[in-house]
Amino acid sequence: MINTSITTQIGIFFVSLATSFSIQAQTPSSPDFSATHLKDMAILLTGKEPTTGLPSNIEGNLKWKLYSKEVQNNWAEYTKKIGVPMVNWAKQHIGQTSDTIFYPFSGPDFTTVYQLFPNAKRYVMVAMQHAGRPMDLSAHTPLITDQSLDQLTSAWQLYGTHGFFVTEYLERYYYASQGKIGASTFLAIFLKLQGFDIERVTPIKVGANGEVEELPLNTTLWSSVRFNATKNGNPIVLDYLRIDLSNQGFQAAPDHFKFVQQMSVNPTLFKAASHLPQNTNFNMIANAVLDQAPLVVQDETGLNYTALSQKFDSTLFGKFVVAHQAFQNYHGDLARAFAQRQDVQPLNFRVGYYKDGNYVLMVARRK
Repeated sequence: MINTSITTQIGIFFVSLATSFSIQAQTPSSPDFSATHLKDMAILLTGKEPTTGLPSNIEGNLKWKLYSKEVQNNWAEYTKKIGVPMVNWAKQHIGQTSDTIFYPFSGPDFTTVYQLFPNAKRYVMVAMQHAGRPMDLSAHTPLITDQSLDQLTSAWQLYGTHGFFVTEYLERYYYASQGKIGASTFLAIFLKLQGFDIERVTPIKVGANGEVEELPLNTTLWSSVRFNATKNGNPIVLDYLRIDLSNQGFQAAPDHFKFVQQMSVNPTLFKAASHLPQNTNFNMIANAVLDQAPLVVQDETGLNYTALSQKFDSTLFGKFVVAHQAFQNYHGDLARAFAQRQDVQPLNFRVGYYKDGNYVLMVARRK
């Protein structure tokens, strides 16, 4: 997910942290999260009609019709321009990997990690956005329904072109309406669009030993969430953890660093990470991945190229001259590598931030 600056990233964190203590999710105390209802919820969120029909607050709603069109048109555009080329590229250049994939600084971008690593059994995503409960569009008043549809439509209007949601906007979606549209809502959408049936959802947290622990369904504030889903009979676990990945965040919550150390032994993905892994204030997570991960797939916003090259053999794809204008002080070493190396391979799809039409991916395997 894109941030306009490191200052914005850190500022949003403190605003979100302060606000989270005073805002309660406006959802039922005993939600219906049965597998049958989860299926209908996810279908509605993708802009389609469940077999049971549209609920009364959706039927005939003009905002719903606009949202449905926006999702379906943008997803079709994304699939053609980005999704299919990415899947084909991954088959050729990444291949089979381990059962667990680690995706820090992810936002709710399940689509990318799944398309690059479609054979994993567990996906572990970490970001700063609240998970919240996945939105049940059938359970709200007309006012909250309309507010939520406005926010969801806004989120999708550029997805087909960009292939990501803007981080600052994701914070607005959570706080802008009583519906509290958090990361779990977008995760549910992406799971369904990728052909998964959601079997189970529950809030989670990181325990004292760094292990993920499930919480009761009636937990008021869902900061983090676990999805159990299946596709063609194959089950997966998707864990989304709201964690501050800065050094200060780890110092304040040592259990979170234990968790990151445990996850860093797995193949790791960095995409649209605001160059934070190259910042000294984030060197704890950067070093954990550099020291342990067997495979790193990243765009230019991930680990420092020089540091990566000391421990990994990398293959470069695409074209890189300069970072996004918000981060132009970063990655001069990568620009030199693209100018000097003779083995750079083409990349035929957009990934990460817009840089005058130039995009880059690196596949780095431990030496």
